[in-house]
Amino acid sequence: MGAMNRWGIYIDVEGFSAIYRGARGRAIRGLGDLMDALYRVGSSAFAKSEECLYVHQFGDGFVVVSNFAQESPECPVAICLAVMRHLIAKGVATKAGVSAGDFGDFFHCYPPSIQAAAREERYVALGEGLMTIIPVMGSALIESHKLSSCGHGAVLLLDATAFSALPSGVIVRSTSPTVIDWIHSDFPLVKELCTLSGLTYIQPADAERHLRAYVSKNVADLPKAWVISTLGSAGIH
Repeated sequence: MGAMNRWGIYIDVEGFSAIYRGARGRAIRGLGDLMDALYRVGSSAFAKSEECLYVHQFGDGFVVVSNFAQESPECPVAICLAVMRHLIAKGVATKAGVSAGDFGDFFHCYPPSIQAAAREERYVALGEGLMTIIPVMGSALIESHKLSSCGHGAVLLLDATAFSALPSGVIVRSTSPTVIDWIHSDFPLVKELCTLSGLTYIQPADAERHLRAYVSKNVADLPKAWVISTLGSAGIH
């Protein structure tokens, strides 16, 4: 599969390493909830070949890449709103970055020794050990991951330069980078994705209540800057 232009989402569980150190089971459950939500979206709402998604895990996060290009960020933003709100209702905070660029499988560029030894282009035996390789890469991953590191807290960040105008119903709280209010932004595709995927559609008012509850429950462990950034990105003061 050669590189082609497409949009990309990088989404991960906020505070995973800190949670893992103190409550390993809770951290793994949160990661599992995120994995399950992305699985549902990909297998139910985007199952057809011409509109399918590719999802790859990298530690406590996932890159979600489209099999199609779009001028509007409607699809990736709707996925983020549906998944992030579904998860905050479960007590899991996430952060996401949305951008666009090329993405492809570069296995054919790997050394001949690796190509010859690899099984399913993913596993290489090291005697009794094992090397796992992930030969997919591209700017859709790089830019969305880099963007997600630009904001502090549970936020949704968008590379506005990669897309045309935002869909009606999206609320922007700040620019450079563009911070989307993932609690109160809403448009029809969000609910449609939830219905198709079996995710819980969370109304904005309920999403705000769940976020406030998350912050209140974990306030002793959350840095002040994290709380300010998270609540500010949702217009909550």
